[in-house]
Amino acid sequence: MTEATEYQLRRQTEAAKTLVVSLADHDDAELIADAIEGETGLLEAIEAALSEMDECDVLSEGLKAKIETFTARKRSVDERKKRVKALIEQAMLTTEQTSLRLPSATLTIRKNAPGLVIKDESQIPSKFFIEQERPAPKLDKAALAEALKADEKIPGVTLDNGSVSLSVRSK
Repeated sequence: MTEATEYQLRRQTEAAKTLVVSLADHDDAELIADAIEGETGLLEAIEAALSEMDECDVLSEGLKAKIETFTARKRSVDERKKRVKALIEQAMLTTEQTSLRLPSATLTIRKNAPGLVIKDESQIPSKFFIEQERPAPKLDKAALAEALKADEKIPGVTLDNGSVSLSVRSK
């Protein structure tokens, strides 16, 4: 609500309140309503406030649409960045470069540790589950990974070969 509309509505409300107090000895609601309408600009101030509320609804819907547009644009830009990074990573792997120092950044290919591949959780021994009250026991992935790295054979789970990732440090 603009300050002018807000001020006008407050001013007219006070005038109407004074009028209602002066008509306190009358129990006629219609008389009071007619007096408020005839002696104050309260109804016009309320109409202006209602118009402003409508304008707020329009602005809100417009802003909502803009937010959706910007959210979609951000998602698109983030995906493009991931694709570009993957292309750089692929180029470095193809040319067997593990590190590049450029004026704008230092690029490094890092090997990630092998990760868990859960094939069938029902085959994993119960010693690799953490008891919880709700909803069900939780798989202890850290204990599983540690046991597999120690060459323990565990049914239903293996380690992958690990992966690589590109690290970009801007200067």
